[in-house]
Amino acid sequence: MKTLIFNININSNPEKIWKTLWDKESYTEWTKPFTEGCYYETESFTEGNEIKFLSPTGDGMLSKISSLKPNYFVAFEHLGMIMNGEKSSFKAENDNHQYLETYQLVQNENSVTLTAKVDTLEPWENSMNNAFPQALEIIKQLSEQ
Repeated sequence: MKTLIFNININSNPEKIWKTLWDKESYTEWTKPFTEGCYYETESFTEGNEIKFLSPTGDGMLSKISSLKPNYFVAFEHLGMIMNGEKSSFKAENDNHQYLETYQLVQNENSVTLTAKVDTLEPWENSMNNAFPQALEIIKQLSEQ
């Protein structure tokens, strides 16, 4: 497993960038480089709640919002996959590792730095390295409008 790190500077404020990240309509827009039509479902976007990151077919990832500081930081712990409506864990029996994806906003003098970190396995590394920079560029464009 490898942790990939992606950064972009955005000429906007943390509140607007946060809204771009997690507003359901803009989420679908900036996640297009991963899969067209992505969306998420959660009872409430609050710490400790389950969240499903899904494709238009309903397949995707089952995660937990493990840490949340609105307008600053969110961490998702990926728990498993959802395929054909069935949930499965990606952890082996003795695997204590957390598979995390985090987003952090840091206010600079004239901009905000968005840093995304994602733990990934080798089969998805190239896909993440291709999609994340494109996704961050879309977040930048939407947040600077």
